[in-house]
Amino acid sequence: MTGIKILLTLLTSLIVQSSGDGLPYSSPDIRERVVLDYGKRAIRIAPDETISKPGLMRDRQRCFIIMSKKDYYLYVYEVQGKDTVMLARYDCAFGLKKGNKERRGDMRTPNSTMSKPFTISQIQDASTWKHDFGDGRGNIKSYGNFFLRLVTPGHSGIGIHGSTNNEESVPGRASEGCIRLKDADIIDLRNNYAFMGMKVIIKSEMEDDLPFEIKAMRKQHIERLRHLNPDIVLNNEMIQSAAAEQGRVKKTAPAKPQPKKH
Repeated sequence: MTGIKILLTLLTSLIVQSSGDGLPYSSPDIRERVVLDYGKRAIRIAPDETISKPGLMRDRQRCFIIMSKKDYYLYVYEVQGKDTVMLARYDCAFGLKKGNKERRGDMRTPNSTMSKPFTISQIQDASTWKHDFGDGRGNIKSYGNFFLRLVTPGHSGIGIHGSTNNEESVPGRASEGCIRLKDADIIDLRNNYAFMGMKVIIKSEMEDDLPFEIKAMRKQHIERLRHLNPDIVLNNEMIQSAAAEQGRVKKTAPAKPQPKKH
């Protein structure tokens, strides 16, 4: 059995590990906020600190990624014998609209499962890549130093990347479907953990912590700012109708002086 098949078998077995009760939800003041970002509705939420402990890693090839679309985190775990250890945690931003991706341009991030994970197919230098968001800023650098391209059956162009010129959007919802990290975090993820073929699980908005995640956080005494009650998070209709805070505003060019009339 190949190393990748062994890891996939281990990942599937983690689903049924017993963990007891779940972890407590965060306080009600930690909530999703609707913000007008260059005139477009986006979601912002309180940022948390980055955790990265590559010194705990034993075998890079046994590492995998779990993302929580509900709580706006990207986690790196490693299977170590019968245990699972959290190595890293980053704030992240997802597609502007909630739900599983159905078609190109629907502004959603696709979901995957432990039994059918996505994989990293390429790790690309994105330091010079640009994108026009249609917000008046033109074609600007947007991806940080790296783009971790994912194999997402049925969809293309999805990856994990930085947030150059858009770090305010992390954590939250603002992308066209990709996953944004802060620029420093995409460098840390690439340098310390990511590899070609790495398994990536993106949980749906209604999916909470998996049993092995609860066990790891308890055992490692890891606290987090965001663990949202799924019963009170915003849905797409609420995002469109909620009162919005003012975010970034497009800068207008100063008016040209009018010639004096004689």
